[in-house]
Amino acid sequence: MHNINKKGVTLLELVIVMVIIAIGAVLIAPNIGAWLPHYRLRGATRDIVSTMRTAQMKAVSNNFQYRVSLNAEDLGGFGPNAYILQRNSGGWTNDGSVQALPAGIAIISNTLPGQRAQFNTNATSSSGSVTLRNSKGSEKRIVIPSATGRIRIE
Repeated sequence: MHNINKKGVTLLELVIVMVIIAIGAVLIAPNIGAWLPHYRLRGATRDIVSTMRTAQMKAVSNNFQYRVSLNAEDLGGFGPNAYILQRNSGGWTNDGSVQALPAGIAIISNTLPGQRAQFNTNATSSSGSVTLRNSKGSEKRIVIPSATGRIRIE
């Protein structure tokens, strides 16, 4: 007797697997569009917090005041949904480029003095909060207490 090695897949099995994958992709694709505003909001919030933490660390290590200006009209023509890191070395100068928020994300509330989060050399900061909203109505809030300067997301 002859034993024939029949390892492998047939064309029919391959076609069936491809059809199953195609059906799964068709069912999942419409939901991806619904997730985008949520991820853009989370990403924008994390980017602003990261810039604020950078300002906080630079203020202590470089012995200069740093601030993050948000929602200001003078941010290089980007309008109200932009922010920038600035340094006080005898006058406020930009320490980087203007960052615009992603499409569909807006700063709806800013209780920071002068719409700026300022970080001092002794690790204190201005207090307040910034609220961001996406096109679906979801909101994230960045809160900064003055005494500790600890930035948190709510």
